[in-house]
Amino acid sequence: MKKKHILISGLTACFALSSACNKVLETEPFDRISEDVVWSNKANAETFIFGTYNIMDNFGSVPGTDTRTTNILGQDGTAGGAFPVYTEAVTRNDDYGFNNWGSIRRCNLIIQKVGEAPGISDADKRMLIAEAKFLRAMSYYAIARSTGRIVWIDKVLTPDDELKLPTTANPAASYQYIIKDLEDAVQDMSAEKVSGRANKYVAAAFLSEVCLQAAAYQNYPNAANVTPASPLVDKAIANARFVIDNGGYSLEADYGGMFNETKNTSPEIIYAKYLLPINTSVENTPMQFMAGNIKPDKLEQIGGYPAMNVPDIFNCWPGSFPSENFTDEYLVKDDQNPSLALPWYETSQYKSAVDEMANVRTTYRRRGLPDDSIPLLLDETLVKQGRIKAGSNETVWTLTNRGRDARWASSIVSDSTRFYGELMITAVKGNATRWISVNGGIWGASISNMYWRKGMYTNVTPTLMNVSKTAYHYVCMRLGRVYLNLAEAYLLKGDVANAVASLNKTRETHGKLPPAAAGSLADAWKDYKRERRVDLVLENDYYFSLLRWGRYGGAANNGIAPGGTINDLTATIRVMDITRDRKGFAIVTGAFANAYNQRRFDPGRRYLFPIAQNYIDNNPNFGPQNFGW
Repeated sequence: MKKKHILISGLTACFALSSACNKVLETEPFDRISEDVVWSNKANAETFIFGTYNIMDNFGSVPGTDTRTTNILGQDGTAGGAFPVYTEAVTRNDDYGFNNWGSIRRCNLIIQKVGEAPGISDADKRMLIAEAKFLRAMSYYAIARSTGRIVWIDKVLTPDDELKLPTTANPAASYQYIIKDLEDAVQDMSAEKVSGRANKYVAAAFLSEVCLQAAAYQNYPNAANVTPASPLVDKAIANARFVIDNGGYSLEADYGGMFNETKNTSPEIIYAKYLLPINTSVENTPMQFMAGNIKPDKLEQIGGYPAMNVPDIFNCWPGSFPSENFTDEYLVKDDQNPSLALPWYETSQYKSAVDEMANVRTTYRRRGLPDDSIPLLLDETLVKQGRIKAGSNETVWTLTNRGRDARWASSIVSDSTRFYGELMITAVKGNATRWISVNGGIWGASISNMYWRKGMYTNVTPTLMNVSKTAYHYVCMRLGRVYLNLAEAYLLKGDVANAVASLNKTRETHGKLPPAAAGSLADAWKDYKRERRVDLVLENDYYFSLLRWGRYGGAANNGIAPGGTINDLTATIRVMDITRDRKGFAIVTGAFANAYNQRRFDPGRRYLFPIAQNYIDNNPNFGPQNFGW
């Protein structure tokens, strides 16, 4: 079992993690620790290292960059942050990450001071320096996957040094530095598993993914040419296999539990960041923007029911909701052929039960709507609608829930499911439906008729309110992700059998679905992309994976040439409404107040963000500007 090791910085860390600090703090001055003391022994040096782990915040399990994709329908600040990206409104003056120099200085200071410290053994020096190299690599990786080029600094700069340093020439050069640091980390870091702290398996797990990203950006801005013989692909496989074969991690059957309090130290989790309730409230976590703000007066205006058992149970600032585009990826076992898993609207049970020619929509009115109807809004466009045929025992609920990927129920709060003891009704006239808030309604409900369950702790008391104290953790790397990295590397080698076997690890363990059986490379890529999207949603992955697949091109990007457009980044967001009697549904697209029907992707520039122009203006050595900007 892993030891829990919560990361704490500054003087608090000194008190909590090192008894040696007790003596050094007894001398004046009382408000600081001298540099000599910090680097006098391993325990003290570790307090400084622990304070550098905020670098890993870039990789936590949060909506993050998923908001730029069709995984999420956002509102307020969530939509506002993503809007310039998905509408191609970013300018060369915008800063999407470039200045990480403060973090890099801390990493280089660790490397220098630990190397010079007489009170730290040579064996401990190797491990601590390797840990600093891991953190340095991760800081640079966060920059490289956004802007491609970095300012490589491998020493503690002084006023006498040349400070107008250049950027790397291209992304390939950036990744050479990052990969070398990670390889050194794998070689020399400790293998000990301490929750909240990296080890050699954490480094290898991230290295398996960094190699895939690096392979995609070779030759940039020219088209990528990733061949089966690519050394980067081989490194991705070797490091993934190192973690799988030697790390002692195992896949977690309780998928949802890994992201709440019930399995927060699951043997699948390779690295996570942990927060304590003593200094963490709901508002300090993603939960603040994933739960609703639903009160009795909001239900009354639409005749919504049933009332919540606890009237003020959900009192957050909702801004991030699952889209129908995303949830359609949760497959359903086919009744006639249970060895098949299909989108819910392609199953045999759906086809026999639903009349897609039936009209379920009617003129909008806020109250008094029939139970078999869905309001029609003029600014929304119908994609599909249907009604259960007379004589069928099916409902929209059974067609979308029975035999579905287990991660659907673990990740999504949907119609007629329970959350915090409340029966959540997102059908028309429900107590959590979007109709509470849309078309002049009162803010507070999901605008997609779904809420996130993944990442929501289930034990927050007294209610899900912004000020309620809670523990929390962010999953940054886990074994399922490593298996998916391995599957992608095998696909790049054209090894369909091993790729499918690898993606089936998460599909069967987490999804409880029949195994994929793709026989062609194109079908294997399709299965893999769906599996990665579903398993890693809200884990800061999908946006960068889409860019990577677009750079590969071909079967990885729906047959489009390398470096071409990416369909998912131009698709309009979809929302599904369900009639109160659960016999009808309608799927629509629209702006949803944030231009979600005007999504664009310019392949001539969007594969990397610009280096904010003010950096280049202040230091021409940072130039030239990225391609297309």
